[in-house]
Parts: sequence; structure tokens; C-alpha cells
Amino acid sequence: MGHKREKMRVQYALIASMCVMLLATAGCVATGGSAAKHHQETLSKVAGKEYHIPKRPIDRHYIGAPWSKQFGPIENANADEIRVKKERSLNSIQQDFAFNAGIGLGGQLMAGPQAEIGTEGGSVDKAKLEGVEIISPVSLADIPFEPKVPYVTEALRLKNFRLKSDKASKAGINVSANVGVATASATAEVGSRGKTGTAGEGLVVAYKLHMIDKRTYEKKESEMKSLPLKSAMEFPEAKVIVKAKLMTIEPGAKKSLPRNILWACDYAEAKSRDIIAAWVVDIKSLDPRRKSLSIGFPGYPHIDECQNFSGVIYSAIDPVTDKIIREKINISVIDAKLSDTLQPLEWDARISLVDESFNIKLVHPPRPPQPQQE
Repeated sequence: MGHKREKMRVQYALIASMCVMLLATAGCVATGGSAAKHHQETLSKVAGKEYHIPKRPIDRHYIGAPWSKQFGPIENANADEIRVKKERSLNSIQQDFAFNAGIGLGGQLMAGPQAEIGTEGGSVDKAKLEGVEIISPVSLADIPFEPKVPYVTEALRLKNFRLKSDKASKAGINVSANVGVATASATAEVGSRGKTGTAGEGLVVAYKLHMIDKRTYEKKESEMKSLPLKSAMEFPEAKVIVKAKLMTIEPGAKKSLPRNILWACDYAEAKSRDIIAAWVVDIKSLDPRRKSLSIGFPGYPHIDECQNFSGVIYSAIDPVTDKIIREKINISVIDAKLSDTLQPLEWDARISLVDESFNIKLVHPPRPPQPQQE
């Protein structure tokens, strides 16, 4: 008897969920008002204050990506790796908002009977709420903030949703048993370099954006100095030692330069296995908590577009001021030539360090059009 009652409850929940999605996509009138009105009211509870809604369904979190008003998140294929964490949302408004946004964007619910029965109460509502995740960076200091540009700092993802097939004309439920339910503990994941838009299971329905608060932005740049070859130079205030050198490999030796070299341009990164000589600038920090870097400039073959580099070598959050502090390095190779035997003939390069500090502020989404009062 109990099994039969449970089966009927599951069937009722599935039918009810189907009706909600059909109403939301078709705009039919239901008890208490239209689904479209309900969807708009639900979104306004959260979206009007904090979250930006993508124009089309997305299954990527894009944490750390710059945001365009017209195009949404802009993926940078060569962005530095950003570690992210995933936590289960326990906020009821946030959960309702995410679920309604998922339906409004044309997502499909993947929660099947097994997933529902495994949750307390055995309801589809409970199953859908268990799948709401908050994705954010492990450290906000990892995001490459630049003045006047909004960046994605948080994403709401529905684990129990998926993108509809292009052939689908209606919202539907895909009854599936292999649906994982999020746990309350946070987990961290690391994507490969350039994978800021890493895809995941589920539908991302909203983004939170932050940008530099220009009122708090401070910048201090050292004078541009000549960077010698083979001789170390020290920046005492930054606790950094920099040394430039030439690295070569024997042509035809079927070897490549060290894989840990960070190439100064995308083209050099793509052609790195063909480069047999490179000017390499080693940046070593005297602080053991900071990582060392090796920046590569192609020597042979020479690439004209790959003679400048600017990047962050250290970033952190000051817990006293809540400011993000970071150090950038700028390197410009003015003239560099090699002999036929891959020996240095000319070397002229410049280097400078930049210290920045700033607070960030939330970027609110545009206010929805207000109904005109008659």
C-alpha cells in the first residue's frame, strides 16, 4: 500500500512539473495568473538585485570571464587557470529563482523517480532544489580585473537541468536515474589553462558580476629599466629577482623547450614545439608563498608580434581592507638578434613592475521596464 501511494505521489509530481514547464514556455493562463507573470515576478526577487540572466541557455560557468552587455560572457582561450568551488544553495528564494529561470530559458528537468525518492519528502520540488549550485572562484584575487570591465564572479547552476535538444519543440521531462544530488559541502575543481568557461553537468541560469571600484583604485608603477642578458636584477620593494637568458635546443634533436615556459603571445604558444631558440625571462620571488614564472619570447623562428608581455605575477586579498592587491610585470623586447649558430648578437629589452590595489563592487543588472500606471 505504501509503495503504491509513493508511486502515485511520484506520478503526480511529474505531471505537475510538466504542467509548470508547459505553462512557462507557452505562456498559458493558470490559477492565480499567467505563468509568464509568475516567472517575471520570481526573477525580480533576485535578478533585479544581483543576478544577470543569459540571453540563451548555457552549460558553462565562465568564472573570471569579462562580461559584455550585448554578448554576455566573453571566453578568453588563453586566460590563466582559475580554481573554482561549488556549493549547494540553501537559500529558498535563490532556489526558486534558479528553477524558474531554468524553465524560462528552455531547460529540461532531468530528475527522475529514483532521484525524487532519494530525497526527503519524495517530491519533485525537493529534487529540483537539491540540485542548485553556487559556483565561485576559490579566490577573487585570481580574476584578472581591469578598470571599467565587469567580470563573472559567481554562477548559479541547476544540476538537474540540461539543455533541450534543438529538435525539441516543447519543454519535457527526461526521466533519468543517473542524476547526482549536490551535497552541502563545498568542492573545488581546476580547469586546464584557458578553460574559464568549463562546461559542467547542468544549466547555468544566472551570473553575478563585479568590477573595480574606481574610487578605491591605486596604481604605482616603477620606472622602465633596461633588462640585461645573463645578469640578475633585483626589485627590492617587490621582493623579486629577474634574469634574462637564451635557451636553445639542437635542431633535429626531436626535443622541445621546457613546457613550463609561459609564452608571450598566443601564436608562440601554438608553435612552441617548432621553436628551437627563445629568450626566457625568469621571475623568481623571494617570498616562498609566491610562485616563480618563466616568460618566453621566440628567438628562432622570430615572431614580430610576440615581443611584449604584460601579466600578473602575484595577487591576494588584504583581510583588513578587503582590497585585492596584485603585482604586474611589463616586458618589452626592443631588439633581439641571433647568429646563424644561435648565439646572441643583440639584446635590448625593458622591464617595469606595477603595484595595484582596489576594492570591487557588485554590478547590478538593468532594471526591468516598469509597468505604466494608468
